[in-house]
Amino acid sequence: MPRQKSVVRLVAEPLLVAIVLAFAVRASVRLYSIPSESMTPALQVGDHIVVTPYRFSQPAHGDVIIFRAPTNEGELIVKRIIALPGDLVDSRLGRVRIGERTLAEPYVAGQATTGAISAQIVPADSYFVLGDNRNSSYDSRHWGALPRHLVVGKARMVLWSSSPGIDSRAHASTLLASRTRVAHVRLSRIFKWIE
Repeated sequence: MPRQKSVVRLVAEPLLVAIVLAFAVRASVRLYSIPSESMTPALQVGDHIVVTPYRFSQPAHGDVIIFRAPTNEGELIVKRIIALPGDLVDSRLGRVRIGERTLAEPYVAGQATTGAISAQIVPADSYFVLGDNRNSSYDSRHWGALPRHLVVGKARMVLWSSSPGIDSRAHASTLLASRTRVAHVRLSRIFKWIE
């Protein structure tokens, strides 16, 4: 006759498995919130993104990455990898070039807005990163190539997104009635893959 599990064991085993899985996911997946417009239109202010570390692959052209700021290592920044180690990068007429080839950049907010990038070869273990909204991005054009050890991981998808809005129901007698903010969920951005 098979033995029956005790009630404690019946509850404890699945709970223990769930806790172990939660810690495993927590160790490999991070969530970050986008605070600025530097990656518009790919990422918008209020997007909450899922980021995973590079464990079995290397950063590649076009990857959107999270990294610690070279000028303030406590700050986290999100940008797109434009050039890899050994690439010759520059700009011509506001467009990025790798070698002698002008990059097709369908993700940028405005074409020909990159500005001047003097010709440079990206050093070993470094990346040249730019924001998609070139007019509102503090990136490799300002502080140079990004060292590999500062990369936290690759942005995979928008988990959810919310934008602040005006609460039209605010009572007129309050001093800040016209400035009362309510977050609005942007359903079209939920579970959106980052390209």
